[in-house]
Amino acid sequence: MHSLNTKSLGIPLGKLIGLVNLHKEQLLNQYLAPLGMSSAQFKVLVAIHYYEMNSPAEICKYLNINAGSMTRMVERLVKKILIEKQPNLEDKRSVLLNLTPTGESLLTQCMDTMENDVGPLLIGDLSPKEVDQLSQLLTRLLP
Repeated sequence: MHSLNTKSLGIPLGKLIGLVNLHKEQLLNQYLAPLGMSSAQFKVLVAIHYYEMNSPAEICKYLNINAGSMTRMVERLVKKILIEKQPNLEDKRSVLLNLTPTGESLLTQCMDTMENDVGPLLIGDLSPKEVDQLSQLLTRLLP
């Protein structure tokens, strides 16, 4: 695990953002593993439930993963009975994804883990005001 020394002025902003993202991924994988989830699987469930993305192609684009990876991910999640595939009545070549009751229950557990374990570790010793400032600044960097 990389140690983040934010006092080091020699680290470019892009590198710092990348290191923070890497730290977040490591925390997600560490705390979701006991629930039988990876960060990638968690993100697919979040995309379906919270962002109402039901198309594998839409989720691929959102998560920036290739179609082959998405196909394998969908198969793993179907096998774990976390999502179900249904025919897309508007496009016979594709499917729509929905969470199963098991998937919804596990997602709730994952969100609790995010709030109670991962979030506090990611925030560290930043004050609520600093978290709000950081959030606003990072939001301004988005296109």
